[in-house]
Amino acid sequence: MIDTDTSLPRDYIDKKGRKIIIRPYEEKDFPRLKEMYDVFEPKGLEAGLPPIENHVRKQWLHSVTKSFYSILALYRGKVIGHAGLDLSAPNQCPEYLIFIKQGYRDAGIGTAMSEIMRQLAETTGCPKVWLTVRSANTRAIRVFEKVSFRFRGVIDIQREMELIIKKKPSQNKKTRSSSKLTL
Repeated sequence: MIDTDTSLPRDYIDKKGRKIIIRPYEEKDFPRLKEMYDVFEPKGLEAGLPPIENHVRKQWLHSVTKSFYSILALYRGKVIGHAGLDLSAPNQCPEYLIFIKQGYRDAGIGTAMSEIMRQLAETTGCPKVWLTVRSANTRAIRVFEKVSFRFRGVIDIQREMELIIKKKPSQNKKTRSSSKLTL
C-alpha cells in the first residue's frame, strides 16, 4: 500500500460554482463509473479510449480499476470525472489517465484531479509520470501543462507527455514499498 498526505475526499467548487466531491474510487462505484463512460463522448478518440464497444469498454474499465489507483469526481452523486495512476509496479514510471464527462470540462475539475494525482505521485516516490494525449486536444494539454507535464519524443498525432517528480530531501527508497494508502 502507499502512504500519502493527500487528503480525500475533497470538496471542490468548480468555475461554474458547482460543488464537486473528489474521492478515491471504491468497487461499489463501478456501475456509476461505467455509466459515465457509456455516455462519454467522444469515445475512442484518445488512443482508442474509452473503447467504443460496450463489452470492450467494460473489460478495459475492470482492468483500469484493478491496476490503477483511481479517484472520482462526483456531482450530485453522479460520476463526472475519473483519473487513474498505475502504481502497481514499485519504482516504475506510472501511466496517468483522466477523463472528464462532457458538460463538466473547462471548469477546473481536470486540473484539480491532476494536481491531486501529481501530489500522490510525488508522495509515493515515483520518479516520473507519463501519459499519451492527442496533439489536437489543446484543452487536455493545457491542464497537463498546469501541473508541470512536458512533451517528450517526436511530434505526431498522439504525443507523450511526462512529469518529472523532484524528490524531496526526506524521501527515501523505502517510502513506496513499506507504507499504506491513507487517502
